[in-house]
This record gives sequence, C-alpha cells and structure tokens, in this order.
Amino acid sequence: MAKKQHPAADVPEKFDDALEELRGLMELLESDDITVDTLTQAIRRAAVLVKHCQSQLHATEDEVKALMKELGVQSNGAPSESD
Repeated sequence: MAKKQHPAADVPEKFDDALEELRGLMELLESDDITVDTLTQAIRRAAVLVKHCQSQLHATEDEVKALMKELGVQSNGAPSESD
C-alpha cells in the first residue's frame, strides 16, 4: 500500500532548503506542460513551504530584536540613549 505523504510534516529544517524547493515549484508552476493534478499538489506544497519560511523569518526577527535590545542597540544600529 502506498504511503500518503503529509507535506506539513515533511518540511526542510533549513530555511535555504525550503526556499530552494519553493524556487523549483515556481519553475514547475510557470511551465506550460503542468497538469491540473500536479498544479494542485504544487500549490499546496508551496503554501506549506511559504508558511514555514514566514515562521522561520519571524522567529529570526524576534531573536535579532531581543539580542539587539540585550546589547543596547537600536534598530538603526546606533547605541540606545541609556548607554
């Protein structure tokens, strides 16, 4: 019996790997010889990858902001006035 894939559970751990897969999906979606079934699967997979990438970007942004605050650096790179 064929094992059904769960795209959300099979997301690359690394951001760059997910981005590379998204680029491949975009090439597939832009091709002229894509079937309707493949189109649907590709769009579903792309949606999962986009959500995953957005989540990683938000987490990274939050971590960078926390580190900058810890170091007393404003978002423009200048030391905060309390230093």
